Amino acid sequence: MTDEARRANVALELRRAEESRRAAETLLAAGLLSDAISRAYYAAFHLIRALLVSRGLEPRSHSGAFHLFNVEIVSRGLLPPTLNRMLAGLQRAREVADYDAAVVFAAEDGVRYLDEVRAFEKDVVALLRSEGWVAGEP
Repeated sequence: MTDEARRANVALELRRAEESRRAAETLLAAGLLSDAISRAYYAAFHLIRALLVSRGLEPRSHSGAFHLFNVEIVSRGLLPPTLNRMLAGLQRAREVADYDAAVVFAAEDGVRYLDEVRAFEKDVVALLRSEGWVAGEP
């Protein structure tokens, strides 16, 4: 994959991440907590994919994306290891939100997950910008 194609794919993943985050914000405001948490997870997932695509990697599964994120980003010290715990918690919450109708989330849960995703988005964009994959000022 050429740098131009990687740059285009990074931009697409970042756009999908932003759309998912905005959807999560809208759903949270409407009190649709399970759906908000699910969309927050997908925002984080697309952010991970943006990082991986910038490195020429295209994971085939969610677990593959998380593994590669840990190997290529966290273990190299580009982002803190505390993100692994946050992302794992968000992934578990998304699975519960999508598949366990008996679980009821509190509004505080949705707010916390969304705040974590917003902070993660800032970190990812800053890293991609510092590496020249995203244009503009920080």
